[in-house]
Amino acid sequence: MAEPFGELAPLLAPRSVAVIGASDRAGNLGGIAVGFLKKFGYRGAVWPVNAGRATVAGLRCFPELAALPEVPDMAIVAVPAESVLGVVADCIAAGVPSAVVWAGGFAEGGEAGRIRQQQLETLCRGSSLKLCGPNCIGIINTAIGLTASFSSLMTEIDHFTAGTVSMVSQSGGIAVNAHARAQDLGLGFRVTISCGNEAALGIPDFMRALLDDDGTRVIAVYTEGISDPQGFVDALAEARRRRKPAVVLKGGATEASGRAALAHTGRLAGSDRTYDAIFREFAAIRVHSLEEMLEVALQLASLPPERLPTGNRVLLSSFGGGSGVIATDQCAREGLVVPPLDAATREKLAPLLTPLASSLNPVDLTPGSMTNPNNRANLPQVLDILADAPGTDQFLFFSSGFGALAPALADMFEAVRQRTTKPIAISWLAPPEEIVPRLAANGVMVFTEHARLIRAAGHLVRYAADLRHRIRVVPHDAPGFAWHEVVPSDGDVHVVTEDGVARILERAGLPVASGRIARTLDEAVQVAEEVGYKVAMKAISPAITHRAAAGLVALDIASRDAVAQTFRDFSARAAALDARLDGVWVQHMFQGNVELLVTAFRDQEFGIVVGCGMGGGMTEVIDDVVFTRTPIDADGAFDLVTRLRTVRRLPTLLSDLQVRLAADFVARFSALAASAPWPNFTLEVNPLKLGPQDVAAVDGLLIIG
Repeated sequence: MAEPFGELAPLLAPRSVAVIGASDRAGNLGGIAVGFLKKFGYRGAVWPVNAGRATVAGLRCFPELAALPEVPDMAIVAVPAESVLGVVADCIAAGVPSAVVWAGGFAEGGEAGRIRQQQLETLCRGSSLKLCGPNCIGIINTAIGLTASFSSLMTEIDHFTAGTVSMVSQSGGIAVNAHARAQDLGLGFRVTISCGNEAALGIPDFMRALLDDDGTRVIAVYTEGISDPQGFVDALAEARRRRKPAVVLKGGATEASGRAALAHTGRLAGSDRTYDAIFREFAAIRVHSLEEMLEVALQLASLPPERLPTGNRVLLSSFGGGSGVIATDQCAREGLVVPPLDAATREKLAPLLTPLASSLNPVDLTPGSMTNPNNRANLPQVLDILADAPGTDQFLFFSSGFGALAPALADMFEAVRQRTTKPIAISWLAPPEEIVPRLAANGVMVFTEHARLIRAAGHLVRYAADLRHRIRVVPHDAPGFAWHEVVPSDGDVHVVTEDGVARILERAGLPVASGRIARTLDEAVQVAEEVGYKVAMKAISPAITHRAAAGLVALDIASRDAVAQTFRDFSARAAALDARLDGVWVQHMFQGNVELLVTAFRDQEFGIVVGCGMGGGMTEVIDDVVFTRTPIDADGAFDLVTRLRTVRRLPTLLSDLQVRLAADFVARFSALAASAPWPNFTLEVNPLKLGPQDVAAVDGLLIIG
């Protein structure tokens, strides 16, 4: 069996620890660390290092690293920032394989701190030392009593509850608060890592180490920014491959990406949307609060391996009708379905339920199911029948109160949980004091609000669906033309209007509504005759970005005379606006009943991204768009298109053929975009019209720079 934590084993599971700078002076962090290691029964050797001390916390203190009985696996560097570089250099010289640096005063501070961190990074880069920090709270491994941390959490508890969730966090406070709450719930964490400024090791490195640890079943991540985007992507991909859930809380979600405002994409796609796309691609579970992260991670950890919902149908049971009604509404908001129970199941339940009970779904067991001894005797059989009910994928069990009877009900729940093959979870309003630890002893997460359990159940459904989807980056062929031949560029910011975009799409073999640019009235009439009526006419001018508002777009033109008059009107309107016309785009009016937006841009962290959404005039009003990295194949594009809210809620909006046609366009468009050479660009088709049997790009825009 591979060593837990892989190459980071000396850092996350060291066999010996040296605490450099430790003393018995009040408030000394090194001395506090030695005390914590003793308090929580760290299994390895602990060696304080301080030339001015003979003992620390009752342990022999050594004057320097060279005086230790052997090279320690880990050095806790408990010294001020000004001394860190010298101590780390000593660790490297002594061959110490790992170190934790707690001190602040590095890149998070002023210029002096940034220079100091650069020096630390350079020092570590040229060595084999695995360093966590600086500016971090450190590492806790509850399985071995490792407390390479000065967290106040350890002053508030007497022992660790060793769990199966491990966390890596850029914020020490978030990590400590999460661990403390998990401890309060009786479930605990396995490993807690505060990685701070990531001078040497970052979130992706720690994620890979946790993936190599069989004792970690779920990885929780808090991040505000990724210093190694490709490493993060690779770690998420490996988590998906191994089916080890990653639950991610991403801070800084409101930061705008600053992409081109001329395109719809600039207002719909920001850095946060790109992160959503990355998480969806790799089945990472994105949450939006610390509480949500904990609940989802601990609920996943409480499930037997691979016991995920196979669909979005849930069975609800409660001891009161009102709770079930409210819960049904909450399920709908999470995309969960509460189907009625089948007749055979209801028939089995009928003789076992109280007269006031309801065997519909949600199932109202009524309080009498517990308070009446005869009914209580039937309840285990009732729960077994509900757990076996066909047509449901999860069983959500709601309870409250019950005082002295609560332990018996908890035992019934645990018995059915052990037997059923479906995910089953419990929410208990105002649970008696002994209930949470009683169930936690068996690994059960007890929710204290029904809505929070429903939210976690929704995450489980989406996670299982993401594991099944086919959205993958795939190899792609070159577009078959040289970009500089189609889009001459001197490197300055400029806009390629729809006539140029049409040429690009046509060269790439994508379907485009027939059209050409006309520079004279006679040319406009000739083009209209060639592409076929009805036609659309749109003025082309670099000075006018919102042509419809300027009166420079006309649709459904059906005759030569109308074309000629429209051309004259456009010329007069442009003159009135003091704008130069490069020509008029004359295009056949492609008939389609649905309009989509298809777009691509280069994200500065994750590369080129493709998006698909509802298009036309409602693009920004509906704001229904999904993104993924490029390029993808037609199967992945099919799954992307069917993720649109509008498509999910209106299943008859698109025929199967239209979905396949749209997916084929998106896939080929993604391959085209993936070959774009510019450091910054946005390529957009809006709309892509879908007809009963075919599709065509009707309008497009390319912004470079």
